Amino acid sequence: MRLPLLLCFVLTCCHYSLSAQDNAAQLEFFEKRIRPVLITKCYECHSSISSQIKGDLLLDSRDAIRKGGASGPAVVPGKPDESLLYSALMHESFEMPPDTRLS
Repeated sequence: MRLPLLLCFVLTCCHYSLSAQDNAAQLEFFEKRIRPVLITKCYECHSSISSQIKGDLLLDSRDAIRKGGASGPAVVPGKPDESLLYSALMHESFEMPPDTRLS
């Protein structure tokens, strides 16, 4: 169950961050299913309200997701399996979140 949820997460982030026009249903999905996970699991270290932004990566805005951090872009458009965000969530490169895997 974990892999399909992570893949859905990354696909949504890829689309959310790189789409020129937002589809209302996709935006609603992001706001209801993805942003809450980002807030609870990622924003402590990767948001503009964080006291110290780790890896120069912000995940709290479209532009920030598009830009990426010190290690490069967080997502690769159309290639979620090549996205650093996906790799980190799968604990293949970085281990994010650091204390536990998303389920």
